[in-house]
Amino acid sequence: MHGYRVLVIDMDPQASLSSMTGLRPEIDFSHQGTIYDAIRYTDPLPMEEVIRKTYFHGLDIAAGGLILSEYETETPYALRQGSEPPFYLRLREAIQSVEANYDLVFIDCPPQLGFLTLSSLVASSSILIPVVPNFIDVASLAQFLTMAASLLDTIRDAGMTLDYDFLRYLVSRFEPSDGPQAQVAGLLRANFGKRVMTETFLKSTAISDAGLTHQTLFEVGRGSMNRNTYDRAMESVNAVARELEQDIHRAWGRT
Repeated sequence: MHGYRVLVIDMDPQASLSSMTGLRPEIDFSHQGTIYDAIRYTDPLPMEEVIRKTYFHGLDIAAGGLILSEYETETPYALRQGSEPPFYLRLREAIQSVEANYDLVFIDCPPQLGFLTLSSLVASSSILIPVVPNFIDVASLAQFLTMAASLLDTIRDAGMTLDYDFLRYLVSRFEPSDGPQAQVAGLLRANFGKRVMTETFLKSTAISDAGLTHQTLFEVGRGSMNRNTYDRAMESVNAVARELEQDIHRAWGRT
């Protein structure tokens, strides 16, 4: 909406992001057409052949789908065979082939640490980690980060340079009136400092209601729900986007 040329890449076999852009991965990509086709080990397609327009002007997508789970099972065999490029470079090289067409590329990772997520981390220049402020989620995050650091060190040992412009934590699905959540959010800020984004992504029935019809808040409009609820949710979305945009501009050297 601000004029950026944006590509989103859905690396999650569940393909929720793809569904939210109006696609039906289980029907539209039953044979081919997902990001898997650009990173697979046998006869990969050029990246531009798996990118498609969405109904938002300036927003393209390389869709996900269940076929991506094959990448997790094929990669150990490919490692034994010495396939080139190695798994952690395949997504990176696919993006590099089209990056001149975009200002921003967002990669949505699956919620577990596997070859898909590692490939995404290597392909990225910055990392945004959503955190739900409860102790179970924070404990899981700590385990995830410990494992990710160890595995990325192994990739560094193979000669890769991983230098991120920024790594930020986004407090997500936040309920300010929830005392325990507020305490956990405070704990995150005390331990991670400025790495935690100032703005939070609120938990809101407005977002849930919009999602029922596969729409964003920008599409449903104020008249379709309680206006105060809508306004609070919209302010949260816009505030997070503004802060992220500032981080991106700093990484570009614009501020």
